Amino acid sequence: MHDLKERSFNEWLVIESQRGEKNALNTLIKNWEQRYFLYALNRLKSPEAAKDVTQESLISISKSLRKLSDPASYPKWSFRIVERRCADWLRKTVREREFIEAQEELPEIPVLDGVEDKLTAEQLLSMMDSNLATILRLYYLEALTIQEITEVSDVPSGTVKSRLFYARKMMNKLLEIDHE
Repeated sequence: MHDLKERSFNEWLVIESQRGEKNALNTLIKNWEQRYFLYALNRLKSPEAAKDVTQESLISISKSLRKLSDPASYPKWSFRIVERRCADWLRKTVREREFIEAQEELPEIPVLDGVEDKLTAEQLLSMMDSNLATILRLYYLEALTIQEITEVSDVPSGTVKSRLFYARKMMNKLLEIDHE
């Protein structure tokens, strides 16, 4: 959320949704569904799992939206729900050993043709460790503060800062590889 207008609109949608306005809830979900999917995709590295987790998250968000006391905290609150669903999926999958096999197969990342053949942000994030990619997504693409990311990811602010540092370093390395 990059501007005040978008933040205000989302807060209004939350308030109207809490009052029982179905159209407001549908608009709120439509506005955030893709963001949740991309977050889950970065964490889980599986489009199918990301779709499932996104749907589960949207159901949880819809059911518990009335309990949210501060509409301005919706982004942080909702991403925390998505993060918990991702963690649940990872725990379940690790137990089944499917996750380990999926991580061994690195997907082929196509580079888009363009003037300078640069990688897109999504391609770069998909090539990174999921912990680093999710921190970058929340900080740069979702404009959450370090404190909000701390609350979403349930790690200390120092860890968030160091992950941001290493994620930027990794992003630079990936961009250097792209230019070679």
